Amino acid sequence: MRTGTDRNPAARAALLERVGWRVRNALLGEVYATPKPGLVDRRDTGAHRDMNYETFLVSTEAITPYMVRMFAEGMDATAAGHTPEEVFRAIRGIGLEAEQAMYAATDGVNTHKGMIFTMGIVLAAAGTLYARREEAAGRLKDEVKPETLAAAEGAAMPETEVIAGQITVDAILDMAREMTARSMAEDFRRMLEHPPKTHGERLFQTYGERGIRGQAMEGFPILRDTAVPWLRRFRNLGSDEALQQAFAAHATLRRGLLQDTGSMHAEHFENAVHVSTLIAIMSVLNDTNVFIRSSYEDMCWLQAESSTILDMGAMFTEEGVRAIEALNMACIEKNISPGGAADILAVAILLLKL
Repeated sequence: MRTGTDRNPAARAALLERVGWRVRNALLGEVYATPKPGLVDRRDTGAHRDMNYETFLVSTEAITPYMVRMFAEGMDATAAGHTPEEVFRAIRGIGLEAEQAMYAATDGVNTHKGMIFTMGIVLAAAGTLYARREEAAGRLKDEVKPETLAAAEGAAMPETEVIAGQITVDAILDMAREMTARSMAEDFRRMLEHPPKTHGERLFQTYGERGIRGQAMEGFPILRDTAVPWLRRFRNLGSDEALQQAFAAHATLRRGLLQDTGSMHAEHFENAVHVSTLIAIMSVLNDTNVFIRSSYEDMCWLQAESSTILDMGAMFTEEGVRAIEALNMACIEKNISPGGAADILAVAILLLKL
């Protein structure tokens, strides 16, 4: 099977360039978001002493080419007839290369290791679906008789439009599950055969916590059920009177943020959307970064605090902003860094950009 981009190298290059820019925008959208409790942002370094805002900028540039390669691997391996499970096995090697590039760029600091895993799977899944869509569109075009094409000249063809339409978030996450479920189950089976060697293995054997591997094998429910829906809700908050009223019942809406216009307003609004979505993720995610750095009790405390802030409207209310800033100070004091939630935020941004 050959995709349209195989037959047109210029189209392929343009596609991969667009994917690269979307990856950069998603990664930078996460680190730009300010203030983020316990995390590196434009204002402070959160609970970290070994990294800052600039560290994430160089790391982003270092790993982006490898993230694009994972999309391309999904596309090319699928076009060559490989199964989704085979695609996943192939991108794991690319992920290791991305980690090495990250460490080289940051002088040994782990900025994006978890991100590489999650975002890489999502990109490979998107590439797989893109290849399938191109094959189906090409097959349909080949099956249409020349006289039909002549008769339809200048008219839209609904069947082609459906096949060549958007690839949905749900479809990408379903494909991610298909790619990873068996491999992840095998990983967990092997973990039970020896004493734990890593933090992740220790959490699994002690608490049954499967972390991001468990999310992957289930199609990332944190993205499907929480991150993406809340990201969409916050983006549409200006016209969602019901949600505005729900927040106003607990706190004071920042009317200017919802009503003003202009480029600076757009930047402030996007920042509020991203920080607020992060809070929504933190309210439900069993973040193993928090678990490992701190404790199970601290993770539960962070979820409860985030849930309260979400109920009051997060960055879209006056009280929500003050509560987020206070939570940041508390996380710094407790050495809590919800890095897993930050990864999910970036991938949610990417999914909507794709």
